[in-house]
Amino acid sequence: MDGPAIEFNRPGLERDLPRYVEQVEQHAIADPALRPVADDDRLFLDEKRNAHLVLPDITFSERLSIHLGEREIEVLNYGRGVTPGDTFVYLPRERVLLLGDLIVNPITFALSCYPTEWVRVLERIDKLDADVIVTGHGPALHDKSLLHTTTEVFRKLIRAGADAKRRGLSVDEAKEAVMPTLRAEMLSITQDDPRLNESFKTQMVDWFLHRVYEELDGPLDDTIAAIPKS
Repeated sequence: MDGPAIEFNRPGLERDLPRYVEQVEQHAIADPALRPVADDDRLFLDEKRNAHLVLPDITFSERLSIHLGEREIEVLNYGRGVTPGDTFVYLPRERVLLLGDLIVNPITFALSCYPTEWVRVLERIDKLDADVIVTGHGPALHDKSLLHTTTEVFRKLIRAGADAKRRGLSVDEAKEAVMPTLRAEMLSITQDDPRLNESFKTQMVDWFLHRVYEELDGPLDDTIAAIPKS
């Protein structure tokens, strides 16, 4: 929190988001229907700029138990997955999981991830008794089908990436080679929606494979990776 994340977000807050808001405000001059959007975006930017960052004064390694009356809340970390510090919340009595971006419904974002560790994290999460899984984005899940399918996609990509790199293939060549073997999993996730198919190929396969290749070159540090260029 007090390191890579702050610097990673700085350009967006100081440059990219202000530029975007200015563009929307300019468009709103010509199209008054956009004025509510521009006002909301300006408010969002102002709130981001005025937010006061307060770092936690209680830390934990794997588990922190919180009791709110009779409700038990477990704050958990099973290792690095999609970020260096993936924390999720489990309510054992209610059998509810709040996973953040460890899983996204329907397409999980694999940018700057830790491939081998992420699979181990998801395998441990699968052992938790949960009837409801709240993902980082999208509707809540009421079974573990997406969790299982996403984990299997990652397993296949780790194996295929290692084989492709050993054969001297580039990441793009590895992606083309592995996509046919992922068709069943892709259709299970996307229902063959063309837009979601493209997101699957980019956000799950391409981004994950880049990190597989980087992981094969040596241990991954906690630097937030840039979006790979095709």
